[in-house]
Amino acid sequence: MPKAVFPRYPKDRLAALASANALRAIREGLLWTMPCLLVSALFLILSVCARQLGLSEGISDFLASVYRRLSAVMPLLAGASIGYMLSIRHRLAHLPTALLCLSYVVIAEALLAPYPRASSTLMLFIAIVSPLATVPLMAWLHRRRWTRLAPDGLISENVRDTLNMVVPGLLTACLVMALLSAALRIPAVAQFDIPLSVASLDSPYTAGAAIAAVNSLLWFFGIHGFHAMAPIMDVLDQATRLNATTAAAGYESVYALNSTLLGAFVFIGGSGATLSLAVAILVFSRSESLRMLALASVPVSLLNVNEILLFGLPLILNPRLLVPFILAPVANVIVALAVVQWGWLPAATVALPFTSPVLFNAYVGAGEHLGGVVLQLLLVMLGACLYAPCVIALERQRKADATVYFRSLDTTFPRLQEESLLYANDPVVTTHANRARRSAEISRIRAISEYDFYLEFQPQVSLRTGLCTGCEALLRATGPEGTQQAPLEFLRWLAQADLMREVDLWVARQAVRQCLAWRAQGFTLPMTINVTGGTLTSATFLDKLIKVLEQAEGQVSVELTEDALVEDAQALHTAFGRLHGIGARVYIDDFGTGYSALSYLHQFQIDAVKIDRSFVQAQGHDRGALVMSGLLRFCEALNLQIIVEGVETDAQLSALASSAEIIVQGWYYSKAMSGEHVMDFARRRQAMPAVPAPPSQAAAT
Repeated sequence: MPKAVFPRYPKDRLAALASANALRAIREGLLWTMPCLLVSALFLILSVCARQLGLSEGISDFLASVYRRLSAVMPLLAGASIGYMLSIRHRLAHLPTALLCLSYVVIAEALLAPYPRASSTLMLFIAIVSPLATVPLMAWLHRRRWTRLAPDGLISENVRDTLNMVVPGLLTACLVMALLSAALRIPAVAQFDIPLSVASLDSPYTAGAAIAAVNSLLWFFGIHGFHAMAPIMDVLDQATRLNATTAAAGYESVYALNSTLLGAFVFIGGSGATLSLAVAILVFSRSESLRMLALASVPVSLLNVNEILLFGLPLILNPRLLVPFILAPVANVIVALAVVQWGWLPAATVALPFTSPVLFNAYVGAGEHLGGVVLQLLLVMLGACLYAPCVIALERQRKADATVYFRSLDTTFPRLQEESLLYANDPVVTTHANRARRSAEISRIRAISEYDFYLEFQPQVSLRTGLCTGCEALLRATGPEGTQQAPLEFLRWLAQADLMREVDLWVARQAVRQCLAWRAQGFTLPMTINVTGGTLTSATFLDKLIKVLEQAEGQVSVELTEDALVEDAQALHTAFGRLHGIGARVYIDDFGTGYSALSYLHQFQIDAVKIDRSFVQAQGHDRGALVMSGLLRFCEALNLQIIVEGVETDAQLSALASSAEIIVQGWYYSKAMSGEHVMDFARRRQAMPAVPAPPSQAAAT
């Protein structure tokens, strides 16, 4: 039976449109302008507060002028940020592309300068939309060979990418100038205007709903609604003044629809009644980023300024929020007009700026009646209810897009879809990640700097004679509270901070100091210390290490892991020769766990190997026993001294068999201990009667 094909629901179409790459770039790009918006809004708040507190006009005007100047650069910032995001999508040089988009906005401002009304109305719209056309065009031109000024491979990548954007940028600039110049020859564009007369206010419901809807629709496309509708706002201001004149003459006010009603009861929080949106987010969303954005927008929304939500959420070109963005102010204006016309509140007779504080504007606009405050609060709740379904849908979409489940791997990949598409190769994100990682490293290193470091020594016992033949110096640390710290943890952070060479020298000095202290008490015991490959391959640090170790007269030797042998073969040959020259020996630690056992050992003068504990633990299985036997035979063939680490049980000890002498280091004989206890341990082993070797060892002998 064939499957039925159903048409897509409108919400599905909106979701598909919202997922378009261009709209994603606009949303993410506009988000970057939010810090500037916060600074701009701060100066507006300070200006209004200065006026309300009765400070001098000069202070208020200065603060307002700063706000206007910052608002004037918003088109430039929007064009540059959206251009940057699109450059990631089209794989262009990011900063040159962003700066070119900014220059196109400057070109548009210059061309629109003779037409101030069109400029104030359309400039933000041009800044948002122009990168959608110019960046793909530059990408197409960039792929043409004849536009490239710098060939590959001759200069640095940054210089090459920048030079190769010159011709595409110039050609696109010429096209932008030509198209805008042609558009401005059209009177409807150059004299962009929305006419309205006072007579139109005789039908307040129709006019009010139309004004509220058009204002929101203009802002949805990035057009400044207040500027675009300046003639209408002038008519609404005139209606307020006529109400005042009528009231002064003792008659009932005529025009229920006026500018004060719009500011106090329709655009509560700004275009789209976005204070209601902030409330809906705080009530219905669990997204920390959305809630933080809503909280940040509340202070400025109380002055009917909503650019933080317009650009930060954003609302511009976000089809998921289009319906409530238009519906909320339309519902507000209908309810407010009904309340006024039914006589519950008087028509406004006091002209108030749109940035008058919320609650205050409702109280004054309602003729100093508390009913105005109640009405405003009810309208905020009404708007929140209208926004709620869309906020809940956004929350569901966020949860759905946040993870990708791999059924065959039974795992979850938690990464936002937008992040993977737009930020995968974003150098800004990489820079922030590196900075955060570096900050975490510095914080961790500062914590480690409070540790108390010291050495402990783990004895090594000959399986043949039972005597303590040496020990390994192990780095230990205690935190400020006296708690023992895990060596693998703090060594990892020290390695990331590139401090291991200094740590190696410190360990060497402490080890030599312990050897000299033993010698002063008539006791000697060979010792090994762990050294990283970077210390041995650095001429400066190798010189320092040799000067320290030569004081021990061959009693302190070095251990390094197998993977260190691949760093710099020539430098290691030199280092091993100098170590042997002062009587020190070279041990390979964790033998068998790296990738150099067969291919590198024969190249270097190695004296001994330390077989990793993992092979000891694997002896309980047949194949593990064969591997251990093979390792022992391999060491015998190369005539290497053998130290077996991690021996803890009789069974593990008895399984060791070799014709060579095996030295055991593990908890079977002793854990790591202080220098004084090592001396006592060695003397006790020496005083003990000779211990026969285990049967396997005796048989091998």
